[in-house]
Amino acid sequence: MITFLSFFINIKSAVITLVFIQALGPLSILFFVKVHKLKINSIYVVLYLVIGSIIGVGIGTQILKIISITSMEILCGIFFLSIGIFDITIILNKNNTLNIFPKLKPRYGLIVGAFSGIFSALAGSGGPPVAIYLRNIFREFDEYRFLISLYFVFIITIRLSYYYGMNLIHNIQYRYILWWGISSILGLWSGRYISKYMKSKYLHISVPILVIICGILLLIKALNLT
Repeated sequence: MITFLSFFINIKSAVITLVFIQALGPLSILFFVKVHKLKINSIYVVLYLVIGSIIGVGIGTQILKIISITSMEILCGIFFLSIGIFDITIILNKNNTLNIFPKLKPRYGLIVGAFSGIFSALAGSGGPPVAIYLRNIFREFDEYRFLISLYFVFIITIRLSYYYGMNLIHNIQYRYILWWGISSILGLWSGRYISKYMKSKYLHISVPILVIICGILLLIKALNLT
């Protein structure tokens, strides 16, 4: 969504404007997913991720404040492209995981959270590193989905606090929030409906493919290849 909105307004405004819309997805998942009991390890994992994200979002917001529009488009394009390729690598692995995180202690979430926070503030999409991290630790899908949605709610709150504190709120294009918010909700429910009839293998691989396409489009836009 960041990529497509950047064709209508500059990418800085797109990232800051969409932070409000990005809250809709995780909030709706928290509302519908029922997790009866969270293990103490789960709480520690999220706590360390959030602490790391506070640091990362601060760094990312500072970069966002000074970076040029073209440089930001190139950086975001490379980030989306890299994450998409990496995610496809995981999906094509027969175990659907690279098994690189399961033995790490919860405090290593500080590093993952910081990395995620930087790109969440800067590119509006810091979720992939955390998604990969949590996917390797929590194999029960409802618990994984609940925890990552809970994390997203926290990181969106952190981003808004930094954007406000560093006087970046003036970049918000309020006229886009309503319509893009409605389209996001429609997209969310359409995705839930399609997922019932689409094989999970194809559904999972479609997401990183779309991320790769978004990265390519941003690079084309930044480099004026159109």
